[in-house]
Amino acid sequence: MEEVAESINDFLSFRRYDVLEGKGNISKNEADAKAHLEYTEFNKTQAIISDFDKEVKELLKKGKEKL
Repeated sequence: MEEVAESINDFLSFRRYDVLEGKGNISKNEADAKAHLEYTEFNKTQAIISDFDKEVKELLKKGKEKL
């Protein structure tokens, strides 16, 4: 167990891994745009319906049944 704790501490302190250095070559705006584009493409195949949306749909369905 002590070995696991030590390993986690090493990971969290990044002693075993190289940390990215420098500013990089992509601006925050470019990175944000890329992330939104990738999410849009991903979301086309992964239609995610929230629990809230499911509940509203069910409530609307029950409301129509009462009419």
